Amino acid sequence: MKQDTEKINKIVKIYPIFYSLTADTIFFVPIDTLFLTLVKNLNASQISALTTIGLLICILSQKIIEKIAKKIGNVNSIRLGCFLLLASAIILTFGNSFIALILYKITIEYAYMFWLMSNILLKNNLTYMNRKDEYFFVRNKAKIMYGIATMITALISGYLFNINAYFPLYISIFLYVITFMLSLNFKEAEYMDENESEKEIKHSKNTKLSALVILVILSNALFYAIIKLGQNNSKLFMQYDFSNVLSVENVTYLLTTIVLISRVSRIIGNIVLGKLYRKIKDKLSILLTILELLAFSLVVVGHYISFNFMLKVVIMATGFCIILAIRDSFQVYIEDTALRISKKEQQQKVMIKIEVYRKLIQLIFGLLFTLVLTKFDLSVVIIILCVLSTIEIILNKGMYDRLVNDKNTERYS
Repeated sequence: MKQDTEKINKIVKIYPIFYSLTADTIFFVPIDTLFLTLVKNLNASQISALTTIGLLICILSQKIIEKIAKKIGNVNSIRLGCFLLLASAIILTFGNSFIALILYKITIEYAYMFWLMSNILLKNNLTYMNRKDEYFFVRNKAKIMYGIATMITALISGYLFNINAYFPLYISIFLYVITFMLSLNFKEAEYMDENESEKEIKHSKNTKLSALVILVILSNALFYAIIKLGQNNSKLFMQYDFSNVLSVENVTYLLTTIVLISRVSRIIGNIVLGKLYRKIKDKLSILLTILELLAFSLVVVGHYISFNFMLKVVIMATGFCIILAIRDSFQVYIEDTALRISKKEQQQKVMIKIEVYRKLIQLIFGLLFTLVLTKFDLSVVIIILCVLSTIEIILNKGMYDRLVNDKNTERYS
């Protein structure tokens, strides 16, 4: 028992490192468009098609992924996810046809669906050690380490790419070999759900999610879609605005500086919001959605400032940095909340649905914004994001009230 506890504690300690190396293709993302266009000879429409195909197949495969994850368990799901990450990097590196790159995109989408079970592993291991309230803080630490890792790789990937376009991919393959081997040592603690007997767990066939869990999942999907699409469109919005005053060279320099500052703000945001969570708990979600609305409001206000260019830059850049500062904390909070209020046998289903609904809403909004941009300029998209952020505040207030009500019911029952 002591050896198991020590091993489980060790797995919890190395989780942030594991997450920071596998949460994204950290050496590829900074040069992804360069690699796909200059090395793989894809055009913009083909790159867009890759993303769309990968998302659609992942969404349609939801039930299959759920069944496989349930069959093989959390630990083997993580190992499968790590193996698929390695396979996707190999396919991307050595595959040259468009079909091969579609296979890469499908493989990496599947990889991350199974890799998600690492969050359940962390939650269950912390619960086993009577540290279940520490999930947010361990995940937040992992996000901070990931933010630092992406800052470093953003600085060196371009340099490596200029030396040899395949160097970032070779490093990715090496890292995925390491993380796959690391996953082979993972262990999940067995514990009894405090609200269910062993007999109930064994024979329960009711995996229907509660209305509150569904509300949490939908709230996350909406927030993520707003943040993800808002981040991309706000950056493009600033580029167009600044190009009316500056040369292409100076716009590039200014945007690069803002992006670098935003990466720093992401790390600072995770640190500050992590400490704030200790004090305000579930109120954090309301605060984050208010900051979300503030971010896009600043981008819109900055756009209409014409009397002072530096003031325009500062206001729009501040809005953009806020977007980056809040995105991780909301995701971690939602995961923690969803796993906390769901039954143990529902955890895999919950994590998969969180990811699937996030991709689905992002896909729908992406198509919607594409249609909007055929008739209007980017300012209309940012204004729509402000409206959606207002809806998200209302949705989160309802979620918070339900969570507080459920806690009070448990306390006095």
